[in-house]
Formats: sequence, structure tokens, C-alpha cells
Amino acid sequence: MISEYDLMELVLGDPEALAQHWNDDRWRVRYAAAVAMGETGDPRWLPELHRLLVIEDGRDLYSQPRVMGFVGSFDDTRMAEQLIRTEAIFDREYSPEALDAWACRGRVKQACLLAVHTIGEASDDLLVSIYRALDDPHEDFVVKTAAAKALARVGDRESIPYLTRAVALDEWCLRVEATKALRALGEDVA
Repeated sequence: MISEYDLMELVLGDPEALAQHWNDDRWRVRYAAAVAMGETGDPRWLPELHRLLVIEDGRDLYSQPRVMGFVGSFDDTRMAEQLIRTEAIFDREYSPEALDAWACRGRVKQACLLAVHTIGEASDDLLVSIYRALDDPHEDFVVKTAAAKALARVGDRESIPYLTRAVALDEWCLRVEATKALRALGEDVA
């Protein structure tokens, strides 16, 4: 059997492997597949990207290990992993599967949404999934931010209320992308 990382490389470089493995059981392979779909710029991948978003919504990603903090960070830890090298401190022992789900935490969804942005097209059903990601109070901010970025390219007038709510949230990257999307849709935003 091919290793997870070798399959990721294969999916990134081989369209046949991408078509065969886009919905692999391993999240890192699904992540690589979403990245590869975006890199093609080809709208034929939009149905698979939408299916990945729907499938990821059904995964047990957000009832995961409770992180008590990160070694080396203080106070607000929402962006700790992006700012400094960190090690998560969990509230108790968890199975390797639960820790792997914690490691994923929306990364596949983020890659799908960024791929939609790159492709620059979306069906009505895909737009509904993007709105759901942006409006879900339990969604990770990296996913919400990618949803706002996607709407800058594929959004329409119906996107404005979702983006307006996103601008009001307390997360800088999300506010920036939602503001840029609103401007791209012709809204006058301060």
C-alpha cells in the first residue's frame, strides 16, 4: 500500500490519481486533492469540491479533544499555531483517531473553499455550502476566512448579508477577507 505522503504527492501531480483518490479516508490526502483541484483552475472539479465540503460537514471534526492551551503561548490562543511553534495541551488522553481529527480541524474545508476561489465559479448548491460555512457559529475561523475569500470571486448580491455578519465577528483575517469580498461585490465598506 502506498504511504499517505506518497499518495498526497501522487494526487498533486497526476490527474488520474486525483480522480481516483479525492475522497480518500485520510484527511491529508483529501486536503492534497482539494489543493490539486484548485491548482487546475478547471471547473469540472466543482462537483467533487462541493461533495468534499458536504462530506467534511458530516465528519466528527468539532466534537474533538478539548485543548487547554499551547506550550509557549499566552492568553488568546486562537492563532497560536500560525504565530509560533506550539504543542497542544489536551484536557485528557485521546485516541490517535481523535487526535488526527483534531489535527484536521477544517483544513480540508479550507482547501476546498480556496480551490473554489481559484477556479472562480460556483453552483447554487456550492454557494449554499459556502454560506453555511461562513454563518456556522461553530466553524473554525480559517474555514470562515476561506469562505469569505471564495465569495469575493463567486459571490453575488445574496452573499452580502453573510459577509456583513462576518465583518462583525472578532477575528481579524475573517474581517479583512469579508471586507474585500464586500468591496468586490460593489459594496461601500469603511
